[in-house]
Parts: sequence; C-alpha cells; structure tokens
Amino acid sequence: MIKTGVLFSFCILTFFCQVTSHKVTPYLSNSSTETVPLFPKPKVWTEFQVVKVADWEASLAGLLDLDDPKAKAAGLKDRSEPISIYFYLVKHPKYGSFMIDSGMGENFPKGEEESRVSSIVESQMHFHKLKVYETTKSYLFKNKIDLKGVFFTHLHLDHALGAYEIDRSVPFYVGPGEVTDKYFINLFVQGSTNRLLGENPNLVQFDFGKNPNEIAVFDFFGDQSFYVLFVPGHTPGSLAFFIPSKEGGHLVLGDSCHTRWGWKEGVTPGAFTTDQNLNRKSLDFLKGLAEKHKPKFVYPGHQERISSSEN
Repeated sequence: MIKTGVLFSFCILTFFCQVTSHKVTPYLSNSSTETVPLFPKPKVWTEFQVVKVADWEASLAGLLDLDDPKAKAAGLKDRSEPISIYFYLVKHPKYGSFMIDSGMGENFPKGEEESRVSSIVESQMHFHKLKVYETTKSYLFKNKIDLKGVFFTHLHLDHALGAYEIDRSVPFYVGPGEVTDKYFINLFVQGSTNRLLGENPNLVQFDFGKNPNEIAVFDFFGDQSFYVLFVPGHTPGSLAFFIPSKEGGHLVLGDSCHTRWGWKEGVTPGAFTTDQNLNRKSLDFLKGLAEKHKPKFVYPGHQERISSSEN
C-alpha cells in the first residue's frame, strides 16, 4: 500500500510541467567559457539597435527585492512601477539579422489574438494597460529585415508576445533548462506560452555541457562579435548578451535586472524571480563584467538604458 506522504509527493510532482510543451532541439556546445575576454577583438562589428515596443506597469515587489537592505534604506514600498517592453536587433555582416526577444504581435492584446493568453494569466499581468508603439511584423516588413534567428532572454510571456508572427523556419534560441526544467507555476502559463510561441516553433535550447547552475559565456558567431551569457536565476535558462562595439559595447541584462535603480544599486528582482540566490550570483557576474569592459550602454530588462557616465 502506498503511504500517504509518498502519494502526496507523487501528486505534486505530477502537476509540475515545462514552460511550453512544444518540441525543443538541443544546441550542443562545449566551447563556452567562464567570462568574456578582457579585450575582445571582433573580426567584424555587428550593428545593434534597441526598439521600444510598449509602455506598461508592474508591481515593484516583483521587479525589486524590497527586503534587500538597500531597498529598505531607500524606503521602497510596493507600488505600480512604470516599465517598458523592448526587443533588440543585432545585424551581423555575414550571418544576417537576429532579434533579442520577440516584441509584440500586431493585434495583441485586442482582437483575435487575445485568446492566446488565458483569462487567468491576463488578469494577473494586466495586459490591458499596455500602450503599444511598435509591432514585430510591421517593423520587420517596413525595414525589409530577413530574420535569421531570435534569442530569448527567457520565456516569460511578456518576452514572447510577438513570437507567433515570426516565420516558422526561424530558430528560437533559449538558455539551458529554460524549456526542459519543470515548475508548478508552468501549470498555469504553459497553454498561453504555447499559443504565443505559435504552431510548431523552431525551438532550440543551448546546452553547454556544464552544471545547470553555472554561469557560461558563448561566442555565438565564433568571431568575438556577439556573446551569449548564461545567467540562471530569474528563470532556469535566463540569458544576457554582450555586444562589443567601437564605441564601447552594449550589455543586455534580460530580466536578471529589471530596473535602472536595481542595476545601479545591485539589487536583484523580487517575486518575479525563480531562484534569488542564483539571480544574486548572476547579477554580481554582470556587474563585474560591466566594471571590466565598461560598455557604453547597459540595458535593464524593462527600463531605459543606462550610459557609462551613469554607472
């Protein structure tokens, strides 16, 4: 006879699921390192552009750890915080154009696409408060961009809102464990994530052959022009990016740090983060990288960029 405790544990584990049930293909690489070379020398320079998609708002207690001593000293309390949604465009002279995150679908959240997000999820995320400025499909069309891939900082829904409009042949790259790790919260968001990623997405998950909690750096094009940074914590497979430039470079944080204040003060996100300890480790790594390489701009996940003169 099965003991009650064992049965209970089995039932709980049964309801743990992946963030999406879509098929995922592993991208195997053992060429990752622990850090970006101190003085990278790109064989070519990539173009980098930031595109503001929408204004929005979110709970400060989700965006920042309000129990952090610095947050307490500043007297921060939970409130609605103005934020924005962005995607980033990377143009490599040889390999073409890539996006970081997927932007916004043309008719989201109104019209037919509203059904892509469940009513439960919508009520929690307040998508009706979005003020949309740019959509993915129209941006790619009017700028004649032949997209070769999309890198997702992670698969929280607000980073996947434009994925369903992107051609099905375009690879969607995600970090190690982003799809295959299982969490209880995914029981509520998996259906919405599936619909936002669209039918049969070309979903590719990096595998650096290391401990899943270990930070890794990957020279994606192999020419020191674009670095994928595996920074777990906010989600299992959270990614950040370092793009060298003649002017000093760009550091895209993803949601390892949502806000300008969080970056400047070194305070991690709050309730929106999966693993606070890992997020702390990853944010410290990103701060150290910025100190060494002094990028011209740092891009928090949901607020305006920070120039080197502000750091």
